Amino acid sequence: MKFLAIVLLAVAAAFPAEACKCLDVGGGNNVGNTQNCCASLGGSFQGGNDCAASSISEHLSNFRSCCQSRGSQTSDCDFP
Repeated sequence: MKFLAIVLLAVAAAFPAEACKCLDVGGGNNVGNTQNCCASLGGSFQGGNDCAASSISEHLSNFRSCCQSRGSQTSDCDFP
């Protein structure tokens, strides 16, 4: 039984929850922009520095545009 728990934990760790951040030049996370853009799209701000991608999944390009309009270089969320 413990083996199964360890396997499940390893699988969960291999697939982290997707989250979006506004990134400044050099790749640093801009928490303020992330929080503001997440809120403006009705997203779920989590962990003190991420917007849950699932909460803004239909608006990932808008999230990137919001980040850029607030002075960040881009976001780390890919969109089709």
